[in-house]
Amino acid sequence: MKKPLRTTMLAVVTLSFAAFSLTGCSNPDDPKPTDPSASASEIVIPKAETDQAAADALPQAIRDKGTMIATMSQGSPPLHFAAEDGTTTIGIDAELAVALGQAMGLDVSVSSGPFDAIIPGIAAGKFDMAVSQMSPSTERMKVLDFVDYYQSGSGIGVMPGNPQKLALDNLCGKKVGVLKGSFQDLKRLPDLSTKCTKAGKEAIIPLTYADMQAPNLALTAGRIDAVYVDGPTLAYAVQQAGQIEVLGELDVSPVSIGFKKGAGLEKSIELGLQSLEESGIYQQILDKWGVGGGAISDFAFNKAQ
Repeated sequence: MKKPLRTTMLAVVTLSFAAFSLTGCSNPDDPKPTDPSASASEIVIPKAETDQAAADALPQAIRDKGTMIATMSQGSPPLHFAAEDGTTTIGIDAELAVALGQAMGLDVSVSSGPFDAIIPGIAAGKFDMAVSQMSPSTERMKVLDFVDYYQSGSGIGVMPGNPQKLALDNLCGKKVGVLKGSFQDLKRLPDLSTKCTKAGKEAIIPLTYADMQAPNLALTAGRIDAVYVDGPTLAYAVQQAGQIEVLGELDVSPVSIGFKKGAGLEKSIELGLQSLEESGIYQQILDKWGVGGGAISDFAFNKAQ
């Protein structure tokens, strides 16, 4: 029998951020909501009812404990970022993590920190799952299992008017900012740079940052030539500040919830996501933050990108 479940959110890392307005680069046809720090954060999403099949599929140890800790990176609005109090983590991933916990019959707390600390933290047992727009690469699958929950691409941003006349397939010799430990940092940008060197051109110069807002700020300050970050985050910044131009978006693909390899969480997470989809809560959360076009219906297990 399904029943409502109390769920708590706990932000254990204090974040600082500049409030941006909202849109979604992966979904240019989506309507543009107003400032999420004002109206979007005030929209109340109904609590998900416990899906008994999802709850029964949990490993016994977690079922007995009744709680899980979801981790996500810092400063990436509208995906996951700090509320006005400077401590509470809000955004798409925070709300999905909490709702998923409700569907699985658990209390889920949310912990934010550097992206490159996520995998070591899960491996050490500090966190139970990552809900942080993580791409399920073959390399990551050596230590984590994944269930897809959303799709987005990588946005490339330049100065307004594109004064250097950069192109999606030609950033050779340019300084490009990326999130440290992200798929753009580890896979996408190196691939683009290799194409440059194979063509006899200069390699791309990567500069890594602890959160996705920092490269945007570096670009507007003229310290780098372009940024290569998650599409929704880039579009979010562009809408507010108007100091960055979206050159385009590459590699739209699923992102996944990650958890310790062999933990046995995949069935419960899959069923929990399906329950959220069927109830409409999954779509409501995405629509609330202006990225409803990124919804998926195939919550695939361990499908490497």
